[in-house]
Amino acid sequence: MLHRCLIFAVFLHLAISRSITHAFLGPLCQHIPEVRTNKIHSSESSSRTSLLRGTYGLYDGSDEDLFIALANDKKMAREAEAVTDYPESATLKSGIDTNPEEVVPLIMNALKNNDTPCKNAGLMLVWEFTTDTTKFIFNNNITDFIESCHETAEEFPTSFYGAAMYGQSWDLETEINRVGGKDGWIATQVMKTISSDGRLRRWQWELRKNKRPPDLDCWRVESIGSSDRNGDFEARDRGDGWSD
Repeated sequence: MLHRCLIFAVFLHLAISRSITHAFLGPLCQHIPEVRTNKIHSSESSSRTSLLRGTYGLYDGSDEDLFIALANDKKMAREAEAVTDYPESATLKSGIDTNPEEVVPLIMNALKNNDTPCKNAGLMLVWEFTTDTTKFIFNNNITDFIESCHETAEEFPTSFYGAAMYGQSWDLETEINRVGGKDGWIATQVMKTISSDGRLRRWQWELRKNKRPPDLDCWRVESIGSSDRNGDFEARDRGDGWSD
């Protein structure tokens, strides 16, 4: 009698486990588009294995493989959406003769119209104009750069990308200042922005003339420094804790 009860308990456990697994994975499998079931012969045995082949790749029936396939497909979709080919005219390579006075307006207008002429064209232009410092931070991965810019812009209205992409306005407050005169290879310029919620920030651009190939003599963006909420680049009313 005890033996029969144990066998019944095992079958009951297997039935419940199968029902739970089907209830959990069923909705996921139903949303795999263009899935078709194929039968193949294993090289090690004559048993047949059901394989789901769809846009999520190869799924051999295990939960772990399904989640990995889903995650990989989602990552590929993000990359395909983030990086799109865009006209050669939108790249730095076509702007070798661009003067430093043109860089800031070119970038700001591109970011304001980020998806023209194609998705993320503005951010891709910024990537082209950045120096190796920014590219090093993002491990030369433009997809990570674009995702980071979007996350920052959407979360922080007064951030540079928040103000540039979604802000109310921007204005150049100074002329280009070439350090060392007209032949200098470093230039600075101050810009003011009003964010989407009406807050002011000032930004100090530092541009550098590329001194080696490729893109020799192109002006690139080395850094963009932010002011405080009052529009000041240096702290005021420092209190007793500061010393000169």
